[in-house]
Amino acid sequence: MITRRPLPPFPPPEELRDWPDGAARLADRSMALAELSRRGLAMARLVLLWLLGAVVVLGWACVGLAVQSFGEGGFDPVSGLVALFLAAVLVVPAAVALGFWLSRGRVIRLRLEAWADLDPVPVREAQSLAHRRSVLWLLPSAALCLAGACVVGLALAEASAKASRVSGTTYLTGLGATVLLTGVLGLAQALAQRRWTAPFRHPVPVRRGGGAHR
Repeated sequence: MITRRPLPPFPPPEELRDWPDGAARLADRSMALAELSRRGLAMARLVLLWLLGAVVVLGWACVGLAVQSFGEGGFDPVSGLVALFLAAVLVVPAAVALGFWLSRGRVIRLRLEAWADLDPVPVREAQSLAHRRSVLWLLPSAALCLAGACVVGLALAEASAKASRVSGTTYLTGLGATVLLTGVLGLAQALAQRRWTAPFRHPVPVRRGGGAHR
């Protein structure tokens, strides 16, 4: 179930900040970062991305049927137009939903950065860094990228060798490209989180003592 609770807001402007002390400010920052990290890498968001990809794959199947109806095995314009209509019904709403998915991810990222910049004290809490969640996104997304690239390569190889019909090549190309894009989007989300947390997971040691001696 996808949560409908509002996201933690941006931190208040500097002139409206009324934390009693630094400990209270850090506690609020920790809670906001933990919640934003959890929501940004929620499994529900990943499953939704996969479902949108599956819908687009069905749309490509309809495009393949349309190509087959128009140019292969006899000219059947009615079936072709129906298939194209079904493809549009599937792909267009999925593309709109994907736009909202990307927009929400961007909002979460901006709020994460704003809360992290609230105080110079580095983030150390595991819930805020969401290392395990990023791995859960990273591994299946990388597998999807590999699978999609293989399918696209197979489709192009069959097309160059003329070993399959145009409709089959169209469907395989669309299938591979959709799977690849789905994997890339999931991978980008996971890598963005890991890149953001890299300075906190591997802090630069503080140098002590004087400079170089002559």
